[in-house]
Amino acid sequence: MLCDSMVMIRTLLLFAIITALGSLPVKAQSEDGWFSGRLLLCCSGDEDTDCRAQVMYAHYFNFNNYVSSGFGTGLIMGSRCMVPITADVRLRPTGHRRVMPVIAVTGGYAVPLGDASGQAILTPRIGLDGGRLARMRVALDVGCQVLGGRCGWIVGAGFVF
Repeated sequence: MLCDSMVMIRTLLLFAIITALGSLPVKAQSEDGWFSGRLLLCCSGDEDTDCRAQVMYAHYFNFNNYVSSGFGTGLIMGSRCMVPITADVRLRPTGHRRVMPVIAVTGGYAVPLGDASGQAILTPRIGLDGGRLARMRVALDVGCQVLGGRCGWIVGAGFVF
């Protein structure tokens, strides 16, 4: 059991590093930041389950400083592992500032890794993006997650690059 946990943690870290490094050259193509990525490590759950660990990555096209849209994927690790494939919308009501409030909505389908059936997923969140670290910003999110008709909470922290 401990060995499985270590393998899962190593896989998560490797996924996060590859995603971050793979997205940096795309960001460098435009001074205006036409494309951006958002990588979050999350904890979620509902009244019947313990905390599920999640990695969520979305790649956005920034229409302007207020509205972004894109696609995402990730990994949900709980009693059964799932890979969500999602469409994402991100709104920044105050535009591009040092600290920006964010409203994000993610919706799609979670594909199971195993014999279980897939489930629809919807995750509305609010959060903050702020504080530059080189070319990245820190991101914090809270909200709810509807996974297969069951609603639960979600809390995440990560980077926007």
